[in-house]
Amino acid sequence: MTRSDACVLTIPATDGVRLAATRTGPPTAAAATVVYIHGLFCDRHYWAPVTTRLHDRLDGAITQITYDHRGHGDSGHPPRTTATTMDRLADDLDIVLTHATGAVVLVAHSAGALIAQAYATRHHARATALSGLVLINAAAEFPSFPRLPAHFRAWPHQLHRLRHTRLDPLAAAGTAILERRFRRASHRHGPKTHLATGTRPTNPRVTADILAAYRAFSLDTNAAHSLRGTPTFVLAGERDPAVPPEQAVRLADKLWSDYEIVPAAGHSLPRTDPHRVTDTIVAALDIAYRADQREPPHRTATDTAHGWLEGPS
Repeated sequence: MTRSDACVLTIPATDGVRLAATRTGPPTAAAATVVYIHGLFCDRHYWAPVTTRLHDRLDGAITQITYDHRGHGDSGHPPRTTATTMDRLADDLDIVLTHATGAVVLVAHSAGALIAQAYATRHHARATALSGLVLINAAAEFPSFPRLPAHFRAWPHQLHRLRHTRLDPLAAAGTAILERRFRRASHRHGPKTHLATGTRPTNPRVTADILAAYRAFSLDTNAAHSLRGTPTFVLAGERDPAVPPEQAVRLADKLWSDYEIVPAAGHSLPRTDPHRVTDTIVAALDIAYRADQREPPHRTATDTAHGWLEGPS
């Protein structure tokens, strides 16, 4: 992928927060778009191994959009008194998706999958129009982090109780410390299991709100039912220290989706196994192309991309 293939975007959210995004692919509207949702403590650059591989594999025939959540990476953050909720994160995704064209495949990693699920609840009609869904190291509820010390699971709740009080500065400082310790702890698990790979710290107030929102969220029955009509793939790591494979399998069961457990892999499949992730995205694009063109199932992945690029014969 060359620099000329990528375009940096600034996308205003409905409340005025500016979201940083990168668009790669053809300069004109593409017949398919892949939109990526990163996880906690990460940013849009987390997806680079996947987006580069997919761009090269499909000759740049499709559009790819990565973006930073509010309070993450290069994106802005709301005023300190404004709470960040799951509805707000779903609305941010909805705004980003307005920049997509053609068939849309949504790819989410870790807690980013909760945002995809919240989107299905809040923007039901548009979510059911998605052409594909790829959920990586994901669950239908907040990851259980079974291999992390107990205080990493207890502190966020205690800190959020202080968040919108006179002790708000203490909540922000405590969340910043928690993030630093979380990053150090995650890297002790080794390169196959890293939990956090963002290039810069997150906004601690946004993070405190997001952690509370994630912990309170779970995939509801109506949203799960609506997503069953969307071709969905779930990828899990056999040695994931955050989302045990059992959690990923439960998610796949709720969505009636295909799932794959990658042997010896951890929580960062987009980084450690980008070829597996890319293959899965191509499979989702292939299904979307067949549905769009009503072609028989004998086309290869490269045929799929070229068919979209060149149009029907």
